[in-house]
Amino acid sequence: MTRRKKTRKTGPLAPSKQPKDKRPSEVSTKGKKKGKGLRPGQRHLEHQKATATQSESSDEKDPRVGSRRKIELVMTPEQELQQLQNDERLQSLAERFEEGETLSAEEQRYLDEKSERYETLISKLGYELDDDWDDEEY
Repeated sequence: MTRRKKTRKTGPLAPSKQPKDKRPSEVSTKGKKKGKGLRPGQRHLEHQKATATQSESSDEKDPRVGSRRKIELVMTPEQELQQLQNDERLQSLAERFEEGETLSAEEQRYLDEKSERYETLISKLGYELDDDWDDEEY
């Protein structure tokens, strides 16, 4: 018996295939392919869900936060006095006020607040505020 090479042709008994152009599209009938596994970030969501069910308080604590010790943000009087002395806006407003210019309401309020604070810091630290320092000539 002679050997025959296998072919992909169907032969005379099988039904013939339709051309690729006329076949119904298989992609449109399948729909969206279902993914495998969990969504990205799922391990973090599980932790959040567990903590939300345990405590429903509005003050949630973040596990990533380090130290909870409060930091005092108040300056010392010396630092505040130094800051007032270096304030360029305050100095320019004081110069304009001494020259006789009229200041806007906001500028006048700023000048009054800062000058009052300056005077209280001077008295608190024990320095003397000399009123006629600018009249003296060196």
